[in-house]
Amino acid sequence: MSEFIEVNVEECEGIDAAVCLRFKKADVTTRTIVKLWYENESGQEGEWSVSAADATSKSVGPATAYRVEDSSDGVVWLVVGGSGGLLLTHASGDTERVAYLVLARI
Repeated sequence: MSEFIEVNVEECEGIDAAVCLRFKKADVTTRTIVKLWYENESGQEGEWSVSAADATSKSVGPATAYRVEDSSDGVVWLVVGGSGGLLLTHASGDTERVAYLVLARI
């Protein structure tokens, strides 16, 4: 039987709608993530600090990355946080919230 990772994120500041998704694990590989290279929707690229967030935007610890199967990209990294998703802070000091990230590499 395959194992799945569930992403459950509440609607909150920075997260427009609740998210409930399941991703199939590709293997048992997991990583604790505190920084990653990322380009946001606005085109701001660079190193971002990343942490799990609760619904009040408070950081509640590190994010976790799992290797999961993606129907279009093969095996990718799923980065998840807390009930409020992920809190990202760019090296410039800009911050943003996302429910989760799917990345080709970390």
